[in-house]
Amino acid sequence: MLGSVALPALLASPAMAADLAVKAPPVAPPSAVAAIHNWSGFYLGVNAGGASAYSGDPTTSASCTGLPGTFGAYFACGDIAAVNALGTGSMSGVGFTGGTQAGYNAQFNSIVVGIEADFGAFNAKTSRVATGTLAVAGSQASITESIDAHWLFTARGRLGWVFNDNLLTYVTGGLAVTRLNSSDSYVDNAGGFGPGIGSWSASATKEGWTAGAGVEWAFTQHWSARAEYLYVRFNTITASGVVANTSLIPGGYANAISTATDLSAHIARAGINYKF
Repeated sequence: MLGSVALPALLASPAMAADLAVKAPPVAPPSAVAAIHNWSGFYLGVNAGGASAYSGDPTTSASCTGLPGTFGAYFACGDIAAVNALGTGSMSGVGFTGGTQAGYNAQFNSIVVGIEADFGAFNAKTSRVATGTLAVAGSQASITESIDAHWLFTARGRLGWVFNDNLLTYVTGGLAVTRLNSSDSYVDNAGGFGPGIGSWSASATKEGWTAGAGVEWAFTQHWSARAEYLYVRFNTITASGVVANTSLIPGGYANAISTATDLSAHIARAGINYKF
C-alpha cells in the first residue's frame, strides 16, 4: 500500500516543480543606488586665476608755497596746473591670484545659502608715466606713479540655486581687505641750477568690498570644481612728499606734493573644494 501511494507521488513531483512560480531577482541594496548630492556642510579648497587691476583717477596736488626752512617755492604758481595734470590719469595692469578658501553651505530644497572666506596671493600692480612741458619754467617734467597689492582676504556671503542636484550657480559679496603700496616720483630737466626731483610713497592696509558670481559642479559626494568671477574695490590711499632743488643753495627751493590713488580689480579664477 505504501509503495502504491509513494510511486504516483514521485512520478508527479517533476510536474509540480515545473508549476512553481519563478523567484524574482534580488533587489539592489540601498548603497548601490546613486545618492542625491547635498550641498550642506563645511568645505575647504584651493583656487588660482588672474587679476586685471585698475586705478581710475590718481590725483596729484602740488603747492606753489615754499616749505619752512627753504628759500621759497620750487614750482611757479603758473605751473601748478600742469604738474597736477601730469599726476592725474588712469592706469592698469594684470597679475596672478591664488590661494585657499573655506566655508559652510546649508541647502533648503533647491536653495543654498552659505558663508566663505579666502586668503591668498594678489599680485595686482598698475603704473603710468606722464611727461609734459611746464609753461613758466619751460622745462620738461615727468611724473611716475604706481600702486600695487600682494595679498587679498575676502569674507563673503553666498546665495545659490541647485540644478539637477549636482550643479550650483551662485552670487556672492562682502568684505575685501588688502595692503596697498603707493609710490610716486617727479623729475624735470630744468637747466642752470639743476633739476627738481622728488619721491613720495605710502603703504596701508585698506578695506573695501567685493561682489561676483560663479558656478560649481559636484562630481562626487565630496569633491566639486568651480569657476568664479569677483570684482574688488578698495578705498583711496594718499602719499605725500616734497619736490625740491638743493643743487645750488643749501636748503634750496621746495614744494609739498601728494597723490591720492585707488585700486579696483576684476578677478577670474577656478578652484576645487572638498566637502566634509
